[in-house]
Amino acid sequence: MTNRPPNKRLNLERINQRLEKLGLTQAQVSSELGVSREAVSKWLKNQKFPRPDKLLRLARFLQLSFDQIVTRIESVDEPVVAFRKKGSHKISEDYIQDAKFTGSLLEKLVPYLPFDSFSRPPSLIKPRLDYQYIQGVAKGIRSEIGATDESEIHFQRLISFFNKYHAVIIPVFWGKKHQHENALHIYLPKTMTTWIYLNLDSKIHDFKFWMAHELGHVKSPDLKEDLAEDFADAFAGALLVSKEMAEKEYLHLRRLGTVPKQINRLKQVAEALVVSPITVYYEINKYAEHANKPKIKLETNREIYKATTNFGKEFQSVSQVLFDNKKPTPSEYICCPKRTFDSPFFDALTAFLKENKKPASFIQSVLNLPLADARLLYEELC
Repeated sequence: MTNRPPNKRLNLERINQRLEKLGLTQAQVSSELGVSREAVSKWLKNQKFPRPDKLLRLARFLQLSFDQIVTRIESVDEPVVAFRKKGSHKISEDYIQDAKFTGSLLEKLVPYLPFDSFSRPPSLIKPRLDYQYIQGVAKGIRSEIGATDESEIHFQRLISFFNKYHAVIIPVFWGKKHQHENALHIYLPKTMTTWIYLNLDSKIHDFKFWMAHELGHVKSPDLKEDLAEDFADAFAGALLVSKEMAEKEYLHLRRLGTVPKQINRLKQVAEALVVSPITVYYEINKYAEHANKPKIKLETNREIYKATTNFGKEFQSVSQVLFDNKKPTPSEYICCPKRTFDSPFFDALTAFLKENKKPASFIQSVLNLPLADARLLYEELC
């Protein structure tokens, strides 16, 4: 039986070549790394996989990089991770692997979810980055919600879709320390479930966009990486600011003429829709480009970005709104997913912990919490 991670194996061909070139025996490797010869033998037969510290020492001893010593195995059942990158910031491979490991833990909760395990959740056929296509999808959702072309999409209307798509919302307090900042999305192909970590420390006007963004992911599980992010962004914008609204406001802004008046109008529309001014601005210019009309230009001196930053300062975070500017108690936090997001997360987690007698460290891993906080939740749940 092997302890190898499901998506990795040692590159035995490269390792054996290196051992031969350096004139090293398994006994010498054993002595250098402080492990038994039997352990090294099992490594070199792919019967066992070295622990991280031993793997690192083995790579250094053989003068090989991690990518040279380990081969990644793609699996159709491997968790698919999606997250919003900030600017040109690059997401580390370690972060991706940590998120996939979290996905493997979440898989254990699936049997405890109240979803129909016999049916596939609905999804789009061949989703693509085409303006008309995305507008059509968004219009269908607005119709299903009962929203008019110019009305606001309310939080509860968005929330109602997630269970339908076998998606579980997990509200968390992650501040601005994490690379995903607003949301982390993990899709489990094997069970066709989606797990969405939503950061309650996001500002309220941004939060709706991220919920719509995540709905875009849920509707297009076959898309991967940048294409998945681009589609989710495009869908969110089109859903929150309809094509008809974008056309109307485009004509309005053209009549206003001056930049300050245009900025003020964008802020008025954004406030009415509870979204960001830049979301409205982008959708107006997408319409203009599609209609072969000149775009509204508010980026020369970064006017729209400055206005959006100032606009955001006027709003509270979601956690401030939900918990009245106080830090929630463990009980209040546990009630939040079900009460606010109709999410079965803590119900499923509680059932799993009790049936399998798992410790608080499982909560620590799944929610990325300090162990002390995880223990407080554990005491409340179990």
